[in-house]
Amino acid sequence: MPGPAASELPELFAHFGAEAVPKRSAHPHSPVFPCRVSGRRAVIKRTRTRPVDAGAVAAVTRQWAAAGVPVVTPLDLAVANPVRIGGATWVAYPFIDGEPYTGTPAQIAAAGDLLGRMHAAPGDARLPPFAWPEHRAESVAEDVAALHAVVAPHVPPDMVARLEKLVTGFMTEVLPVIRDTPLPTVNGCLDYKANNLVYRDTAPVLVDPDNGDFAPRLLDLALAALLFHTEHDPAPPRLFNGDEWRIFIGAYGRQVRLTGEERACWPLAIDYMLSEFGVWALTNDPDDWIPQRQRAFLRDLAAAEPGRFPLP
Repeated sequence: MPGPAASELPELFAHFGAEAVPKRSAHPHSPVFPCRVSGRRAVIKRTRTRPVDAGAVAAVTRQWAAAGVPVVTPLDLAVANPVRIGGATWVAYPFIDGEPYTGTPAQIAAAGDLLGRMHAAPGDARLPPFAWPEHRAESVAEDVAALHAVVAPHVPPDMVARLEKLVTGFMTEVLPVIRDTPLPTVNGCLDYKANNLVYRDTAPVLVDPDNGDFAPRLLDLALAALLFHTEHDPAPPRLFNGDEWRIFIGAYGRQVRLTGEERACWPLAIDYMLSEFGVWALTNDPDDWIPQRQRAFLRDLAAAEPGRFPLP
C-alpha cells in the first residue's frame, strides 16, 4: 500500500526548505518523508497533535540524549521545529544510518539495555501524561465482534475465547488493579519495537520517540514484550522465545530494579497491554493477516499469556 503523497504537503516542505523529498511517504500509513534539510539527511514526520505535547517530546528526547541515551532529537534549525502546519504538528529529525534489528542475541541484549536506560534516565522534563482508558459496553462489543470477524479465521477457538474473556473483563478485572496500584512512572516509549530502532556498531538508536507518554514503566516493558517483533520483516515472525526474553529482561534488569508492586502486577500488565494494544494489532486491519510473515507473528500474539514472560 503506497503511503501519503508529498504533493499534499507543499507548505510543510517549504517551511523546512526540504530537498530531495520522495513522492510518497516511506511508511504505508503515516507521513514519514526522508529528505534533505539544511544540507543534512533528515526525516520529516508527523508528531503529537498538540504543540505542547510535541514540545514535551522534543524536551524529553533532548534530556535522554544529554543523559547518554541514544535517541533522535529535533534538528536545530533557523525555523520552528516542531511546527504546526495544516492541522498537524511536524518535526524534522536527523536521518540515522545503521543496520536493522535481525534478532541476534547481542541486538536483543542491547535493546533491553536501551529500554532500561530510558526508564532510568534522570531529568525534570516529562512526556504527556498517560491516559487511562474508559470503555463503554458498545466499544467492548465492537472489539469482541472484531475478534470473531478478523482473528477467528486464523487461530483456534480457544485463543479467541481467551481474548474475548480478557476484553470483556478488562474494565473490572485488569484496569482497576493496574491503575490503582502505586507503580513507578517514567518517560516511556510506548512504541518500543524493533522497527523503531537502528543499530550503529551494535548499539541501537531509538528513531521514533513520538508516541511516548509519562506512564507506568511496567506497561512500557509489557508492550515491548508483546510487540517488539511486529511489522519488521528481518525479525523472527513471532514474539520473543524463552531464551530471547531472558536476554532482553536480563539486560533491562541491569538498569532498572522492579519494585515488589511491579513484580506482583506483572502478569496483569501483560494482560493489560494485550487487551489494549495487542487486540488492536490483531483486529485493526484484516489485510495485516495476508503477508505470511506478519500472519505468523499475529498468530503467536493471539496465543500470548503472561507465563511466557517470567521475571528473573
